[in-house]
Amino acid sequence: MTLPSSGTLSFSELQTEFTGVHPISLSEYYKSGGNGYVPSTVPIDVTASNLSGSNSAQPGERTPANGGYVPQINSLDRLYTQALWGDNGSTITMDRDFKVNKTGTYNYLTNYYIQNASKTATVSFYVNGSLIRTHSLTAGNSTASATGTLSVAAGQKIRMVGTGGSAGWAVIRVYVGGSSYNNDDIDLPVNANIPSSGALSLSDYYGGRRT
Repeated sequence: MTLPSSGTLSFSELQTEFTGVHPISLSEYYKSGGNGYVPSTVPIDVTASNLSGSNSAQPGERTPANGGYVPQINSLDRLYTQALWGDNGSTITMDRDFKVNKTGTYNYLTNYYIQNASKTATVSFYVNGSLIRTHSLTAGNSTASATGTLSVAAGQKIRMVGTGGSAGWAVIRVYVGGSSYNNDDIDLPVNANIPSSGALSLSDYYGGRRT
């Protein structure tokens, strides 16, 4: 539910939307107040679509049960998941992209593991065709990781391009989510007109929402 954007508002409508205690007082309803009644953001679900591009072959042994995930969208509570493996000197490559349906800030994690050697993998992230950043991940019998955020508008593409060698087993992982790389929602700013301190009036709560 969202409060009306015009007309008459009542204290009871505020309490129905934001919860609270009796007796009702406007001082309960500061944005981001200590009681948590009026949030500054609310989570909304986002969806990926139009997965395209290509990647190196996934070794047959690397099923999901053994830690392997070919690039996929809307699974494992993320927008995008991959764990591409290589072995015996093969090169792991990927050039994948997908669209998002909501404007917001998207979080990602990428990492590279290699067994029996020290090598560097590179993973680059693009938004709407523009390179945002490239990570150089150097590992040797270990895992090197990087995280970051991407500002993306509804309908734009997130593209991931990467390459890394193997010796023994090696893997390049990429996880893309919303407010964290392990979820599929983003934080939508709300209640912009509600003060966090100072004077309050009922008209400040036009269009206000808790969820």
